Amino acid sequence: MRHNTTGLKKDIYKPLEDKLRKKLKFLPDVAVKFLHSTKKKIRTQIEYAKDLTLFFDFLIESGKINKENISKIDVEDLKELTVDDIELFLDYLLEYERTYLSQKGKVVVQKFENSPVGVARKRATLHRFFGFLVKRDLLEIDVTKKLEEDKIPNTRDIKERLEPDELQRLFSVILEDKEITSPRLMKFHQHVKYRDYIMILLLAYTGIRVGELVQLDISDIYLQRKYFEILRKGGKKEIVTMPKRIIEDISDFVESRKKMEGIETNALFLSLRKKRISDKTIREMLNKYKVRSGIEVHITPHLFRRTFGTNHYNTYKDMYLTAEVLGHDSAETTRKHYANPSKERVTKSMREFDYAGSSELSTTGLQRLADKFGVSIEELKRELNG
Repeated sequence: MRHNTTGLKKDIYKPLEDKLRKKLKFLPDVAVKFLHSTKKKIRTQIEYAKDLTLFFDFLIESGKINKENISKIDVEDLKELTVDDIELFLDYLLEYERTYLSQKGKVVVQKFENSPVGVARKRATLHRFFGFLVKRDLLEIDVTKKLEEDKIPNTRDIKERLEPDELQRLFSVILEDKEITSPRLMKFHQHVKYRDYIMILLLAYTGIRVGELVQLDISDIYLQRKYFEILRKGGKKEIVTMPKRIIEDISDFVESRKKMEGIETNALFLSLRKKRISDKTIREMLNKYKVRSGIEVHITPHLFRRTFGTNHYNTYKDMYLTAEVLGHDSAETTRKHYANPSKERVTKSMREFDYAGSSELSTTGLQRLADKFGVSIEELKRELNG
């Protein structure tokens, strides 16, 4: 297994490494060599491992390969495959069943479906795998090259963004306890709403990626200097200036987090188990608030990044300045040779950033919540911190 050169913090990388290692134990040697050769991120390697496991299981279950289990499959078996075999697998992916034993020893039959997009992603894995085998002279022919490429319909407008009034509605649902249907859910909401609000605030007002958000530690936040450090893709550290709009709320949350006792991790955002929160939990959280707020667009962490980037560009009308703020690697050459914003301009643009057309968003979330209940901010903080 490779050393961690991804920039991921140890408490994030180690579970992913363990997960990949477990999957590699059941794969054929040739698949393990492929995964070791790829320079893809560890999460992508895990997805490749899952796709190949499913493919090899299909080959044995359908009688295409006669082996006791998938770990016994070798290159000689793959030489016998035809493009028809690959197409049968892709058809199989649309709807299939898997049988396994539960932890209690019961036989469970689970049905699965893949959308055209899901099938296309697994086909891409096979393209890369068979391309690797040909490149290493393990196979003479890449049968996946004969596959007909289906055009995947673009069912989602890639330009979807949140409007200022939708952001306002989202914050109100969280801070004002709206659309909660039971005392049990209300109790749970009180535990997580402050954390959830701050996470969404950072996504919406800085445009950072969800992977950058979950890696934030307390020590990454520099309150006096009004910025925080993040790890960009590839492990590059960057400073992100906090807009004035969010500084007070972020400062209050960080101070509250510092006072928590008995926490082993330095992570800024915690799960209910007092561990570093995962991006999966954040995605589930966003979907929950999407439903409660009645917002029609699909809310993902990247939607906030797209919303932020669009509004930042419309405010300053400088694509290179926005590229600098977002940390876009693809704009690196352009920034170096044609427009390289000074650090002062980047800092100033972030300090003054706000969403145009929404005066209510200029009031901090905590102040609005305090006003709602007729208490001071200090009283509200004491209540939120238990």
